[in-house]
Amino acid sequence: MIMKKFLTSMFVVAMLTTVNTNAQEMNVKDSLNGNKSQSEKPKEDKTKGKLKISGYIQVQDEIGQEKAKSKVGQTTSHQESDPNGYFNRFGIRRGRLKFTYDISIVTGIFQLDITEKGLGLKDAYLQVNKLGTTWLQFKAGIFDRPFGHEIRYSSSRRESPERTTLFQDLFPDERDLGASFVVVAPKTSKMYGFDFEIGAFSGNGIKKVDDSRFDFIGRLHYEKTINRVTFGVGASVYAGFVNNYTMNKDSLHPDKATVYKVSNGVWEQSYTSNQYSQRNYYGLEAQLSIKTMLGNTTLRGEYLFGCQPSQSNNFTSPAKNAFATASAFNYLRYFSGGHVYLVQDLKVPLKLVFKYAYLDPNTKMNADEVTNSADVATHTVGVGLVWDIIKPLRLMAYYDIPFNEKCTKISSYNADRQDNLLTIRLQYKF
Repeated sequence: MIMKKFLTSMFVVAMLTTVNTNAQEMNVKDSLNGNKSQSEKPKEDKTKGKLKISGYIQVQDEIGQEKAKSKVGQTTSHQESDPNGYFNRFGIRRGRLKFTYDISIVTGIFQLDITEKGLGLKDAYLQVNKLGTTWLQFKAGIFDRPFGHEIRYSSSRRESPERTTLFQDLFPDERDLGASFVVVAPKTSKMYGFDFEIGAFSGNGIKKVDDSRFDFIGRLHYEKTINRVTFGVGASVYAGFVNNYTMNKDSLHPDKATVYKVSNGVWEQSYTSNQYSQRNYYGLEAQLSIKTMLGNTTLRGEYLFGCQPSQSNNFTSPAKNAFATASAFNYLRYFSGGHVYLVQDLKVPLKLVFKYAYLDPNTKMNADEVTNSADVATHTVGVGLVWDIIKPLRLMAYYDIPFNEKCTKISSYNADRQDNLLTIRLQYKF
């Protein structure tokens, strides 16, 4: 492990040295060739950079049925006074303030999220834009995980209020702490349209690292425009681990960690000498955009599957680090899920949005075998209208209609839950 870290560090240093060496060689050649016009130019102050400040504010009102999940305001108690079983919440969903500072080939990005709930960190990373070649970039710090399209698509541009439940569960906060290399084919290349990113991440979101393992994420994507048609396809892989805190806690198996797997529709307990539970995701994506007489028509979708080490009553990935309250992520759930968007631009500055998403957190269990709410499959239909009033000002109205599978062994899920949600959002981007 130490040798791997040493070799990785030496590789980064070597690449950065290559950039500096190439620049020095060019200066020497200019001097030998008598390039006086170059030498007579005033020296550029390389410490002087460019600062850009941007961001957006999303203020929204939510009207939901009793069991709907709110994103603003206080979490609902489901005991509100409305006789029709509805609740209302108002608040700032996102208040982003982003600072970008460029010096030569290096860019520093720092982004905050400011709402009535407090101040939070979203991004803090550096990016070397030309690492020895115009093809290669390097990023390190806290930034979006390079998995699929949904994570990387900005919340200020997305046509639905939230990312699909599957992405929210697998990738809390979207970001992670790590480093990655990015290969982007330039326009002058025959490979133009391809981009590839691979990186190593902590696996805990934007919180502190709590183990000696890295999670590896890779994404290959291709995009091309032909006349009025733009299409893209891509594939992503996530290979990582989650700490299993049950090691040495069982007196009968002091050197083993407890794990649970589904066999014949029932959770079964077993033991392993591995302290870490494997976390593997695979994703496929596609995007298509066509310009027609009606306006721009966009269709995009993703499909994900894999193994999610999770808690007994929670499918969500770890997003915090606290040894005192650490829980074992030792329930191995094989999942599948995905989503499809259909966005139709109209002649007026309006967009019609249709979205379908589904998540089966445990493909090894049927509805009549499920005894835990974390294993309940859901399908969600969404419809919305987006009005770009002026370029920086957007108004959105979106209605989510989730459907859960009917599980006879769970009283709260033996019928479809009352969890529809209407979101009305006003966004200002600057």
